[in-house]
Amino acid sequence: LLINNLLQRNTRVDRFVGTASADVDVLKMFGLENKNHKLNYKINLSYSMTHAKDFTWIPAWVQSNRVYLAKSNERLDKNSRDYKDALIENLLTYDGTFGKHHINVVAGQTYEEENTDLLNGWALNFTEPYFLQLQNGSDTYSSSFEYKHAILSYIGRINYNYDDRYLFSATVRRDASSRLSKNIRWGTFPSVSLGWRFDKESFFPFSTDVVNMFKVRGSYGELGNENIGEYVYQAVMSRNNMTYSFNNSLVTGSAVSTFVDNNLAWEKKKTYNVGIDLALFNNRLEFTAEWYKNTSTDLLYSVRVPEQAGVSNSTVTMNAASMNNSGFEFAATYRNRDHAFKYEVSGNLSTLRNRVTSLGIGTDSSINGAYITNVGQEIGRFYGWVYEGIARTQEDLDNHATQDGANVGDCLYKDVNGDGVVNGDDQTVLGSGMPKINFGLNARFEYKGFDLSIATYGALNYHVADDIYNSLNSCYGYGNKDVAILDANRFSEDGTTYLSNVPRTYVVNNASLAWNDLFSSRKIQNAAYWKIANVELGYNFPNKWFGKYVSDVRFYVSAQNLYTFTGYHGYNVDYAGGTFTPGYNFCSFPTARTFMCGLHFTF
Repeated sequence: LLINNLLQRNTRVDRFVGTASADVDVLKMFGLENKNHKLNYKINLSYSMTHAKDFTWIPAWVQSNRVYLAKSNERLDKNSRDYKDALIENLLTYDGTFGKHHINVVAGQTYEEENTDLLNGWALNFTEPYFLQLQNGSDTYSSSFEYKHAILSYIGRINYNYDDRYLFSATVRRDASSRLSKNIRWGTFPSVSLGWRFDKESFFPFSTDVVNMFKVRGSYGELGNENIGEYVYQAVMSRNNMTYSFNNSLVTGSAVSTFVDNNLAWEKKKTYNVGIDLALFNNRLEFTAEWYKNTSTDLLYSVRVPEQAGVSNSTVTMNAASMNNSGFEFAATYRNRDHAFKYEVSGNLSTLRNRVTSLGIGTDSSINGAYITNVGQEIGRFYGWVYEGIARTQEDLDNHATQDGANVGDCLYKDVNGDGVVNGDDQTVLGSGMPKINFGLNARFEYKGFDLSIATYGALNYHVADDIYNSLNSCYGYGNKDVAILDANRFSEDGTTYLSNVPRTYVVNNASLAWNDLFSSRKIQNAAYWKIANVELGYNFPNKWFGKYVSDVRFYVSAQNLYTFTGYHGYNVDYAGGTFTPGYNFCSFPTARTFMCGLHFTF
């Protein structure tokens, strides 16, 4: 192991965060205070500013005539990063009671702005003695970028209930985003919900000692998404990228070289749900069941640009596809706090059914590498070859559909179209990378001053293609490999039978296809898991031990990401996949296991 002790790398960060708020009782201020009517104005302000300076210096060094960094490659990097975020919220709230009628009305306005200013520079090959400034390098480069993101919103909400029996809520908001095209950057997002407390009716057939709450509810709402980055709707000119002859004289100019969609609007998600909430046996047992359907339209995603378009970008962000998700959600809690030993156990489970209703690009099918999306089917399903095992003998190859250039020890694949030859035409859908069932299990126990809480969650019917794992198990070329590859190329003593469960390896592929690295069902893992996400054990000390100055003294120890039960080979099983590649784990950062202890008190 060789360590370069000459390398210098550091980052200095200065940050300021400020918040302020004011809450005014308007009626009281004007001497009109009334216990049944309240009118409040609240303003929230926040501002943060971060300045960061990055410094990296890698000087030339020599360890031997084969291990060294040449003088021409020594490098100095200096970067400056400035981030500024501001938020202002104005809220006016009216709360009134008229007999059995209760109403709450909110009107508000918010504005949020984020500013980013980046300055980067590097230089190579410095004269000695070193004076580490960029201009002292023989080869220098610099770049700078500025971004601004702003959202302006107007909000209105009304909540109404009659005798806590009939419940109604309606909300509407108007949002404008700087990320969307100027003439269509405003979006309107309404929502409405209804609820009925059946248990409060005089004709409710059950005793309130048995059924404490029986609520039926339903809702509809719309949400917007504009998370696409800055200035995506604006065409950019490539400077000095065009040359033309005028009167036999070359003239260099600039032109727009990329294709963009100038009509980017809000992506919208419409949500419908109906459900029931139950509380039984003096609230010891609670149960919730819900059906939901989410319909997403005008999805913002990258659409392929035809090669014949003559532009430099291969994809363009557009409002294109639409899809829906539907399923059921269940949750249950049981608690017992009647004795010295108190406990609460809860669980939840949700199902998911996804269907693409439109791709919006003049086609009903889209293939993105090893993933295929078809209208009427689930988004981003695995697409490749069906693995049928390893060719153990020459007889296995002879009795199988032709795989050009395949040898004993290579992978065999299904001849899907039945033409006697395995090639690109035999790719097919291999399953889904979207978990169909998500669940959670939680528990809390208390005894005297001690308490223990455990939170877990997981997924079932879940499959993943892990990029790192599949790369380390590649059967071709040089580079880092998984230790399992060491078992490859193991034959019987007479050399006629391949014994290893790892396909044979090659430095260079001479076959028509890289048979041992094709994306197939062999590359897809069962990623069902159950994660112990958080465990905390604490003790609450009696207040009488500390007199009147200190109270609520609590000591605790906790562990996050403690253990995951899974057969998955990868760093992070609960990663966030792409919209059109939900089962693709591309080098997601591993989740750290964290242990903490602390002391909490109030004085």
